[in-house]
Amino acid sequence: MVTSRKKLDFWFWVKVVVIGFMLIFLIYPFCTLITRSFFSNKTAGFTFENYIRFFTKKYYYSALGRSLFVSIVTTCTTLLVGVPIAYIMSRYNVFGKNFIHIFIIMSLMSPPFIGAYSWIMLFGRAGFITSMFAKIGIHLPSIYGKLGIILVFTFKLFPYVYLYTSGAMGSIDSSIEEAAENLGSNKLRRLLTVTLPVVAPSIAAGAIMVFMTSLADFGTPMLIGEATWSCQFLYTMST
Repeated sequence: MVTSRKKLDFWFWVKVVVIGFMLIFLIYPFCTLITRSFFSNKTAGFTFENYIRFFTKKYYYSALGRSLFVSIVTTCTTLLVGVPIAYIMSRYNVFGKNFIHIFIIMSLMSPPFIGAYSWIMLFGRAGFITSMFAKIGIHLPSIYGKLGIILVFTFKLFPYVYLYTSGAMGSIDSSIEEAAENLGSNKLRRLLTVTLPVVAPSIAAGAIMVFMTSLADFGTPMLIGEATWSCQFLYTMST
């Protein structure tokens, strides 16, 4: 009787449906992608030809290395921007906090092509801000290239780190920080020894989201990247 009741439980079937969706739409596509990589139209049967071709041609692995470089640097810069903003927003009464929070979230809603084109309209060679500074004799650095990609990715993706970190900081038991303060810890030491270690898993989750999103983003590098930095890896794999 106990077993039959568990099987008829509502949450049991919810778990079954969730696991089924994961198997169909997540695990199966990944497994199919991996298994098909060991087969080629040029060779019959199981082969490593695709991997040999990838690692023996600089065109392929150099593009992947550039993509990883941009994603890793972007992850670091978003942490430098997102974590301090999350701490300030969650610990201090900032003027217009609700509006700032909404604007940060809205930056995630912009499609990659529109977001990248907006930066070009502002800081491109004939951009509004670039032209405005050029009139007074100040020439801004070019937004095109790897530095421009990292800059755009940083301001577009730091909300992931901000949302994860601010959510974790908002759920911290205040008695932990109060205990550290009562023991003589100043604000900086309390931040480094109490607050950050507690929210470290959330910061890591936000960093993973930033890394994977920047690595998969095609629109921004295509518009802002130079010829040698414009997602050669994605072009090659799609052909």
